[in-house]
Amino acid sequence: MVVAKRDVMGSEKRISTQRDLLVSPTRPNWVEVDLGALDHNMTVVRRMIGSNVRLHACIKSGAYGCDVLEVAKRFSDLGADALCCGSFDEAVMVRAALPNMQLIMFGATLPEGIPLYLQHGLTPTIHNIELAGAVSVSADKPTKVHIKVDAGGGRIGFPLHQAKSAISEIASMKNVVVEAVYTHVPFTDLSGKDFAQQKTTEFCDMVEALRSEGLGIPVTQARASSGVIFGLQDNCNAVAISSLLYGKASAPRDLADFSSLRPALRAVKSQLIHVLPDFPGKTVGRTTGVHGRQAAPFSGATGVIPFGWRDGYAPSTSRQTAYVLMRGKRVPVLTVNSELSVIDLTDLPDPRIGEQVTIVGTDGDETITLDDLSEWQGSGQSAVLARMNNRSPKVFVN
Repeated sequence: MVVAKRDVMGSEKRISTQRDLLVSPTRPNWVEVDLGALDHNMTVVRRMIGSNVRLHACIKSGAYGCDVLEVAKRFSDLGADALCCGSFDEAVMVRAALPNMQLIMFGATLPEGIPLYLQHGLTPTIHNIELAGAVSVSADKPTKVHIKVDAGGGRIGFPLHQAKSAISEIASMKNVVVEAVYTHVPFTDLSGKDFAQQKTTEFCDMVEALRSEGLGIPVTQARASSGVIFGLQDNCNAVAISSLLYGKASAPRDLADFSSLRPALRAVKSQLIHVLPDFPGKTVGRTTGVHGRQAAPFSGATGVIPFGWRDGYAPSTSRQTAYVLMRGKRVPVLTVNSELSVIDLTDLPDPRIGEQVTIVGTDGDETITLDDLSEWQGSGQSAVLARMNNRSPKVFVN
């Protein structure tokens, strides 16, 4: 695959300009998002799924920390057939910016919330009869819905063995138009792949049984990112993609090839707000107390960045050491709390307040990736990104 050369110097200048405008000295953290990576990944995914398959692009969890409005507009410009939203508030923001885009709501509402969905032109997911009844009562014209089938995910949806009769019942309701039936069977390993393929086949058989009885279903979807990258087989005409579009690995990299993708999360950065030189009796950690633990003795210089739990960071799991980058070197993270993180500056001579710290990204010859954070924190990549959604300003590069 030929990839166009990127204007690195121009990109860095644009990032610096945006950062100076957006980042407050009162909390100097920022996230750099590569919108050009979305373009690239969309092209890669289109090649994987073929030109005749609908692409439903997922933007839930604030587009996985990459800014829901900017990402939604980009996916719309790139020709996504629909956008899948996880929360009502985000969907309303996107609707204001994209009045003609189909916005599919993943399940999250009580039946009483359906009138709000319809008011904003959102396509409801129906995963129980009560929601379908609410659409029928609330709609004043034929209204499209998408029906979720639980084929083994164990979350929401009509259980596969009950789905056929439930879908037939819903299709007979006044003002309810079954536009799509979909399922999702998440998996991350080879044994999970076999299970997912079995359930996908059963789902497709159920849809064909409905069609044989005369119920036309325009859109069907079973595969998500792992289903596409692992080559699951179905006869559906849509996919719902999240991880691949953001350049995230939806499974261990030794099981699937994600090398053709580019991460949309380019970097997460902060600045030193405090430097503490070494002194006799120095400790790092929480103080003692009823709910505390004894602070650990420490020899060396330490620094503090204003990036903690509330910013989406998380402590490393036991027996793991997390790192950040300064001056092109890996620097150990010593503690993380709600607002701050303490880092080990022992090997960096004369550290200064205001120096840049890279939490994710590249500094010199060193790189910390989303894979690294996921491993250190013992958490999936989507969870790591979603936690970083709210507080740090976003700086965009094409």
